[in-house]
Amino acid sequence: MEKIFYPKSMVVVGVSESPDNLSRNIAENLLRFQYPGEVFLLGRKPGSLQGKPIYSAVEELPEGIDLAVILTPAATVPPLLDGLGRRGIRFAVIETAGFSEFSAEGKALEEEIGRIAKKWGMRIVGPNCIGIINTENGICTVFVRTEPDEMKPGKVSLMAQSGGVVLTCTDLLTASGLGVGKTVSVGNKLDLKESDYLEYFQRDPATDMVMLYLESINEGRELVELAGKGEKPVIVYKSNTSQASAQIAQSHTAALANDESVVDAAFEQYGVTRARTFREMMIAGKAFAMPPVRGSRLAVFSRSGGHAIVSVDTASEYGFELPPYPDALIETARPYFRVDVIDRQNPLDLGTVFNFDAYPALVEEAIKTVAPDAVLLVFNYRCETVPKAREVAERLAKISRQYDTPVALCYFTEMEEIYYLEKNLGYPVFTEVHEAVQALAFSRRRFRRLQLRDQYRKESYDPGVGQDAAARARQILKAAKGSEVQLDQALQICEAYGLALAPWAVAENEQQALQAAASIGYPVALKVAGAGAVHKTDVGGVALDLKDERELAAALQNMQARLEKHGLAGISRFLVQKMAKGGREVILGGKRDASFGPLVLCGLGGIYAEVLRDSAIRLAPLYAGEAREMLAGLRGFKLLQGVRGQPPADLEALAAALLKLSRLMVDLEEVAELDLNPVLAFEHGIQVVDARIVLKT
Repeated sequence: MEKIFYPKSMVVVGVSESPDNLSRNIAENLLRFQYPGEVFLLGRKPGSLQGKPIYSAVEELPEGIDLAVILTPAATVPPLLDGLGRRGIRFAVIETAGFSEFSAEGKALEEEIGRIAKKWGMRIVGPNCIGIINTENGICTVFVRTEPDEMKPGKVSLMAQSGGVVLTCTDLLTASGLGVGKTVSVGNKLDLKESDYLEYFQRDPATDMVMLYLESINEGRELVELAGKGEKPVIVYKSNTSQASAQIAQSHTAALANDESVVDAAFEQYGVTRARTFREMMIAGKAFAMPPVRGSRLAVFSRSGGHAIVSVDTASEYGFELPPYPDALIETARPYFRVDVIDRQNPLDLGTVFNFDAYPALVEEAIKTVAPDAVLLVFNYRCETVPKAREVAERLAKISRQYDTPVALCYFTEMEEIYYLEKNLGYPVFTEVHEAVQALAFSRRRFRRLQLRDQYRKESYDPGVGQDAAARARQILKAAKGSEVQLDQALQICEAYGLALAPWAVAENEQQALQAAASIGYPVALKVAGAGAVHKTDVGGVALDLKDERELAAALQNMQARLEKHGLAGISRFLVQKMAKGGREVILGGKRDASFGPLVLCGLGGIYAEVLRDSAIRLAPLYAGEAREMLAGLRGFKLLQGVRGQPPADLEALAAALLKLSRLMVDLEEVAELDLNPVLAFEHGIQVVDARIVLKT
């Protein structure tokens, strides 16, 4: 990555003297931004550009140039890349479009580029991208004319799949005052992918914050783990959200764990901030440009009573509390008020305070006496007070840094003044109360998540899974046919991982079924267990609450008749199971996501699964604290705690079951999907009543 963002020499490929040549724009941008390294130009015809020669053959270039930037017709890229590789170039930015995103022929060309890159040991940015920017050393390879004063240098690094988004975000980062550090447009991600750039930005000393715009996530697990390990805030705008699972398997696990819910859960688990708009990206960016918000105590000062009311509403919306102001703060404020009538409440209305020196004094006193986790100042003023208002902003920014407490400055004034502050203050400014409080909430959420994960790591917890669990489970899976795991096999795998089951036995005829029921004890449930009937209820393969031999025999005969109607007359294996009653119905599940890998899920069962669609998802492996957090995060958690005289469910047993399921999903890579539904949670202990396992094909 150092050679890509800090090359000592570059060659721009595709340059001509024509004014509308796009590669010419790249070359001129490098000169305009005063890139200090050597720049070589290569085109189809010899010529010159701003005194630099345009070479017409790869062989004319010196050997060992660090980086090539290529923008030529797609069909010409493979031979050019091969020639550049022969000249010792090992890094290339391919901005050309017309590859796998365009046609089958383009895909073949892209594959050829991959083969050539591998042959020469080259690393590729793109293809189909707008290139890279590094304001630290004057690199700007975008193929549209760009002026240096259009881009404020900063320490935010951006990776986007779209070149247009890079340009949009550089404008927004500049306008918001955050500034631009490095950007990369990754395009088709033939070689270098989002995780590669994130890993680099996390260790780059010139980057303080990372923003990503993603339309797809190829290596989600690696991405979030990198974000979780690093200390820098990571903000992701994930679009393309309407393309969630086109085909959903017939289980609650798959239905509840669609693509976007997995993305949300993974980001939350690892402390990645998800933005839903470009504006939210900037709001989150401003949040992380201030000291962290460590809790929910918010001190508010407002120059307008109306804005103070808005602040209260917004603080409530985001879960902030407004602690009362002490006498010491009111006494500090008293000399600044024109009348000796001060409403002591938080927010403090400064409508009659015209001495702007009051604002820094009051904010500092509040930090000392109230110890808030954040301060919000709503400040409206007009152009005639601009010099003093700017001084106030500078003093408040200094106070924020001095006391390591975020002071969200929400300014209502002329837009020209806002533009000035954003460009020159070096500290975030907000123009809406809602956005200021939302930023504080973003910061608090990340701080809490990092704190929790650190706490979870320190906790030792043994869920009770034997060392031989995986070996026992794989031995059982050897008997599975295709992707279908029979019911009794699924239950045996659950037993191998220490999950508590309702007593059961397999029967191949009526006599065996009656003997099994007599041993287990009535009432019992009867379920089809043979191959071809994974979805038992669809073929009438379940009979519940059978109280005696007569009911069991009749149920078996009726079930065999229903199976015959569904073309499953060959099934001769049935499960007799102790009928479990009482408890709360819960769904526990596991899924192997194409991008994020193994994950676990929990949710309320029965009618709540259909009506509430209430579930919690985490990537496996889990910490014990995360398992408890999953349960506590359910909207129906109060039902598990016990309501209207009902005893609580055994939450520790449920958490332990989630940890066992997490271990199973990590151990058994052949398992694509697992559904334990229902699991009955009693006051003491749990029982898995039914299990469904689907293997990868």
